[in-house]
Amino acid sequence: MAMGFATLFAMGVALFASGSQAQGTCSSPDAQVLILGAGMSGVSAARKLYDSSVSFIILEARDKVGGRMRAVSFAGATVEVGANWIHGVDTTMNSKYKVNPVWDLRTKAGLQTVKDAESLKVYNASGGSSDISVRTALNSAGWVPQTSPETLFADYFSFDSDAATRPENVSLYGWKSESTFEDFGDSNYLVVDPRGYEYLVQFVGQSFLNTNALHLNTTVTSVTYSDGCVCADVVERGQIKTYCGRQGVWKIDAISKFLLPLYLKVFVAFNETFWSADAGFNFIGRAVNDPDSFAYTLVVPIGQLLPNNPSILLFIVTGNAAYRVASQNVSVTRQELLNALRSVYGNFRATVVDILVPDWASNSLYYGSYSTARVGITADTFTKLASPVQSLYFSGEATSMDYQGSVHGAYLSGMETADSIVNSGYAHGLSFVPAFVMLLAAIVF
Repeated sequence: MAMGFATLFAMGVALFASGSQAQGTCSSPDAQVLILGAGMSGVSAARKLYDSSVSFIILEARDKVGGRMRAVSFAGATVEVGANWIHGVDTTMNSKYKVNPVWDLRTKAGLQTVKDAESLKVYNASGGSSDISVRTALNSAGWVPQTSPETLFADYFSFDSDAATRPENVSLYGWKSESTFEDFGDSNYLVVDPRGYEYLVQFVGQSFLNTNALHLNTTVTSVTYSDGCVCADVVERGQIKTYCGRQGVWKIDAISKFLLPLYLKVFVAFNETFWSADAGFNFIGRAVNDPDSFAYTLVVPIGQLLPNNPSILLFIVTGNAAYRVASQNVSVTRQELLNALRSVYGNFRATVVDILVPDWASNSLYYGSYSTARVGITADTFTKLASPVQSLYFSGEATSMDYQGSVHGAYLSGMETADSIVNSGYAHGLSFVPAFVMLLAAIVF
């Protein structure tokens, strides 16, 4: 269910940049590696390059690092509008598990987390509580989730709320949700640190993010190829610059086999808490008949897990409903969610103080949340997506067949790709560009 995931793709370009009207060339780079995007994959790659004494420059469109790990201030609290969970953790020192690298970073950085028990209380449309086992429902012979609102919700909770889209849209082969738990442990932890989940990205890059290796507020506007050279035009703090490099080619076929669905987290602050009867439940479900009306069917009373216990509910919305909610007027969203809550709790007196709807759907840097494999994908697809073509490298959570759509998938992918660069023979005149916007352009256009 995490949105940890910084899908970052890499393109090999050498870099030249000097002056306010820099004109890059393929023959005079002043850094061996150009990295587009300061999310977890880009910064973990930079960390590996830094440790290997390979020079690099990071170009980041936003005013801070983190990518889709983004914490914001809301109703007096810090909430995560992007990645929120560390999935796959074992604290028992069981030798059958590996240590999740993101959990290891969390421990070293002192990031505040709380264990997610994944306890669920489900209400049906009439407000009654239903006690069913999600796992038992999914494993039942002849599983047909449409048979009742409760089992339909079980289907949604176990799949849609993780993949951010309906199961019929996703490849069975590519669905590797259990790999994380088989490899690292079966526990999940929610990040509740006031510094934000993105602090781990800062922690990984603490040796170089405060140097001139990082260029913030730098947006790539185009990438072009000709005669074995690739150039990226950017706008950096109002100034036009061109960064150029050597060989590059997009793997359009492999990239097109991935979806970029929307996992929308809608935060709602109230003047008081009225859901105290559900204290101790991490998730509150509302069973309905229509899978396309799943807006506001999964609610997290996240305020009870945050410092000072603010009266905040988190609504997780996916699929078609997510795009509708993301684009509609917030007053419509307010009325819809209040109607949903009243079907469960009756006519409570609490009033809405504020609503936060993140802009993942409309933000041109993202246009979605994290990757999901389309039907028809194979192991060869992942191999082609991750494999370099001369000096052109690809990285990010989407290239991780086992840990796709996760922060640790992004982290490990960045490290592995940087390691490939260091050992590739392209040690000079090579650039690594984890650029989420490149994947987006290939899918959308």
